[in-house]
Amino acid sequence: MAFNKSQKKTIFAMSMVVGTRMLAVFLILPVFTLFGREFTGSLLLIGLAFGIYGLSRAIFQIPFGFLSDKLGRKNILFYGMLLFGIFTVIIGFASNIYELIALRFLQGVAAESSVAFALVSDTVSENDRVKALAFLGMPIGLSFVAGIVLGPLFSYYFGYPFLFYLSGALGIFSAILVLGFVEEPEKREMLKEIEIKFKDIVTALKNKTLANLSIQGFLLSFFMTIFFFSMPLIVKHELGIGYYYKILIPMVIFSLFAMMKASKKADLGHEVHLLKLSFALMAVSSIFLFSNPQGYSFLVILIGGVLFFTGFSITEPIMPSLVSGSSDKSFVGTSMGVYNTLQFTGSFVGGSLAGLLFSSYYRYIPIILIVSSVTCYLLIMRVRK
Repeated sequence: MAFNKSQKKTIFAMSMVVGTRMLAVFLILPVFTLFGREFTGSLLLIGLAFGIYGLSRAIFQIPFGFLSDKLGRKNILFYGMLLFGIFTVIIGFASNIYELIALRFLQGVAAESSVAFALVSDTVSENDRVKALAFLGMPIGLSFVAGIVLGPLFSYYFGYPFLFYLSGALGIFSAILVLGFVEEPEKREMLKEIEIKFKDIVTALKNKTLANLSIQGFLLSFFMTIFFFSMPLIVKHELGIGYYYKILIPMVIFSLFAMMKASKKADLGHEVHLLKLSFALMAVSSIFLFSNPQGYSFLVILIGGVLFFTGFSITEPIMPSLVSGSSDKSFVGTSMGVYNTLQFTGSFVGGSLAGLLFSSYYRYIPIILIVSSVTCYLLIMRVRK
């Protein structure tokens, strides 16, 4: 079914919002470890600073989802984007690793991800949800490659703090986009008078399908964080920072193609089969990227990166759709909050362990990531559509 004019407007506006917000994140990603090394040589502390952003987002996902059910999607989304922008700017003024860790925690307080996906889910029919969420995934992929390529370039010419000032400005701009171009879904208008209590959170947690998917979200983010923490170090050490774009452009091209194909197949009811494929690709990617501590060739890093990002990109539109589809329609924001809480907890655990694993237990990384992928594979087999 084609989207109507109102739905197209909302999807386009949210694509702009999410793309701008994620560009702010990805500009920092390739140089965050290098920025942390300005304050300390401890990869463990840098990994903690990298991952603690996920901890605060995990803590505040459920409250943000709950408040969006209670007060409306647009209001909560606006304030979340605004808070993210302000705290990101302040990070640029950090003077030591402990300030960096504390400010990264505050940056993650603005946990608006569940609200963004819930707003789009409210706007379209259940049958078109995967396709709509795929459109949100496209600017994420484009923001990823732009951020990874431009981040090192900007930091070289203007310094690391400049990236945080720029990213903070993008966060504030995304809040302005929400205020000016995003409309509150009609479903939310109809539900404004419904009293939603915290017992709804308990109900969401008792949903077996939601619990299953949330565990997968934890493991996916755990895998993703270790990948993103390690990739800049691998590329810089083995190839030099100038090789980023040669690896990342093929990654994004393959991932965007896979995402669009996956969304079409998912509309036909093949979500479980697609997720099985994605978990298999991610498992194989870990063998290419982490099985040889002695060094890598350009081709090996490229294949590993393409396999990972293709597999991960397939999950991006499908997982949120399965979560929203498995929840009670009267508090889908709360259900998305539960899922994202586990997802960002995975980011925290992955980031916190990444520095330790990379520096001292490198040979165990592929084993840990393969186990994570296989566990996701087994869990998705229990989900019935």
